[in-house]
Amino acid sequence: MSKPNDRSVLNADSNAESAVRRHRVLMLINPVLHCRATCARLIEADLNVVGIVEAETKTNGLPLVTFRRLLKKQGLVSTASQVAARFVYKAANRRADRRIYRQLFDRQHVEDVLRQQNAPVIQCRSYSEPAARQAMADLQPDVLVVHSQSWVPKKVRQLPATGLVLGGHPGLTPFYRGSHSSFWALLNQEPQMIGWTAFHVDKGVDTGDVIVQGRLEVQPDDSYMTLNWRGMSEIAKAQAGAIREFDRTGRMPRRPHVCIPPESDFGLPGLRQYLKYRSTQNLAR
Repeated sequence: MSKPNDRSVLNADSNAESAVRRHRVLMLINPVLHCRATCARLIEADLNVVGIVEAETKTNGLPLVTFRRLLKKQGLVSTASQVAARFVYKAANRRADRRIYRQLFDRQHVEDVLRQQNAPVIQCRSYSEPAARQAMADLQPDVLVVHSQSWVPKKVRQLPATGLVLGGHPGLTPFYRGSHSSFWALLNQEPQMIGWTAFHVDKGVDTGDVIVQGRLEVQPDDSYMTLNWRGMSEIAKAQAGAIREFDRTGRMPRRPHVCIPPESDFGLPGLRQYLKYRSTQNLAR
């Protein structure tokens, strides 16, 4: 058998390099640090991030759109209970949560990475706005990556040339979907069900086919919010790895759910549920 010469080795390396396609990645986020950190993570993974779309969900710092949606869906009493639970939680945990948040998301580093990438930023109130949707289309995305509380309409999900829309949820789907999955897993005495999921976004609430999942161990100073944030960090790593592999091979993992229980879509905790959480488990704040 003949030994390959230097030229044949160089040609093989060149062919392998040319087989890598850097797909055009468009980020759909909200303008907050932990969402921007996902953008920075993908940029640092040397992905071809061609734009960032920021949907602002607050008015004068208040989540009025969320309040209106909750009031319409569940009424005044339940919404007021959820707001009260949030105030009580923040009073007890604000300082410790801020410290862990700063450890997980380095604002200066994230802003430096985004500044160096210099990708165009599209600002909107909703991804469904015609001007925003046209600006997204003009960027000719191959892949959308969603880290956002805002709904992504079908017309936007149809934009990527590959059909790939990647999302994430700081909970193990399909068992814990919706809001604050770590809270509900702890309340239900199922700490083994605390984790995160990277998935293919579809029309449902965290119902898309799984790309990859992982579990989280509760650390001594965790709260259910810090568990959410740690899950977000793991999701960003997983999304970056999946897209890098897709660039290299053209393949993206996809595992459909066998069954999605309707009762696995959890809402925001109310005051009574939060007080029960405080009294029945001692793993997290």
